[in-house]
Amino acid sequence: MPTQLLSLADGPNILLDKPILLFGRHEECDIQLNSKKVSRRHCVVAHIGDYLVVRDLGSTNGVKINGQRVVEGKLHPGDELQIGNFKYQVCGEVVGPANDDQAVPATEREAPPPGSPEASSRRWSNDDDFPAD
Repeated sequence: MPTQLLSLADGPNILLDKPILLFGRHEECDIQLNSKKVSRRHCVVAHIGDYLVVRDLGSTNGVKINGQRVVEGKLHPGDELQIGNFKYQVCGEVVGPANDDQAVPATEREAPPPGSPEASSRRWSNDDDFPAD
C-alpha cells in the first residue's frame, strides 16, 4: 500500500506519491489546505531513503507529531501529523532507521542571526511570497 495521510477530521486524504510535497494555502503548493491556521507555505513532507520526514517552514501555527510541536521530525506508520488545524494518520509502509531520534522540538530551535548564510538559505518561511525567478 502506498504511503498516505488519512484525514482524522475534515481534510482530504493525501497520497504521498512524490519525493517532496509542499503543504500550504498558496495555489502553487502541491497540497493546498485552505484554512487561516495554515500558512501559505506551511511545511514539506519528504521521502528520505526508507522513511518520511516533515519540516516546518516557519509557519505560525506549526506542525505536530503525536501532539508534540516540532521543527522537523520522522514520520512512522500510525503517527498523528497535525498541520495547522488538519489532523492526519500516517498509513502505509514507512520504515526508518531504528536508533534515530524522532523529532526536534520547536522549543529547542534557535533562529539564525539575521544576514547569516543559514538565515538567507531559507526559501519559504511564514507567509512570504515565492521569490521571483
